[in-house]
Amino acid sequence: MKELELIQNDVEMILIHQLKQHWIDIDESIIHDAIPNTLKKISVSFQNLNDSRFYCNGEVRFSPYNSLHWSIFLYRLSNELYRTSSGIIPKEADMVYYLNKIFNSVDWFYAIELPPHFLCEHPLGSVLGRAKYGDYFFVYQGTTVGGNRNNGKLCYPVIGKNVIMFANSTILGESIIGENVVISAETYIINEVIPDNSIVFGKSPNLIIKNKSPEMIKKYTEHIWRW
Repeated sequence: MKELELIQNDVEMILIHQLKQHWIDIDESIIHDAIPNTLKKISVSFQNLNDSRFYCNGEVRFSPYNSLHWSIFLYRLSNELYRTSSGIIPKEADMVYYLNKIFNSVDWFYAIELPPHFLCEHPLGSVLGRAKYGDYFFVYQGTTVGGNRNNGKLCYPVIGKNVIMFANSTILGESIIGENVVISAETYIINEVIPDNSIVFGKSPNLIIKNKSPEMIKKYTEHIWRW
């Protein structure tokens, strides 16, 4: 966390500069107050990564010039602004959320609660909507999570711990995804129950589900998370 504290002023200056390129009447004080806790959450998340771009030699690595770092930071900051608001959501939450769309082509709305350990790679075009997200969640490009009407009711997915979504995969509606699940590229899941410790292929209602051991599934993500 010490390294993050040292660059906190730089992070704030860069962010304010970016925001002012698009909007006027920015309350800089609300941004200033939200940044320290946002960086603490970044530190917690990055410490469990098995990737030297994020954590190396016992230190968290964070740079506003790394697009993966910055996209996660902008989501965390917009969420922090939303969560700490006292009834009225500040316009700055919308600004930061929108800035993430502009810069990184991701739609991670501030009202959704992504887990403490969340990571992405090439996340362009990813849309993470309302759902219950389990910890250690990872997405690639073009991935979609969102609601769907089922029997006249709007339903959202429930996603377990250690789920990885490969490129252009989708989870919609009243879907329940177990723990330790690999969702293969182009897979389309809607209103389905996916068991723990499995790899999923195909499109609903014709999914192919391969059951694996927890140890085998974790091998798919041990290059990401330090289990």
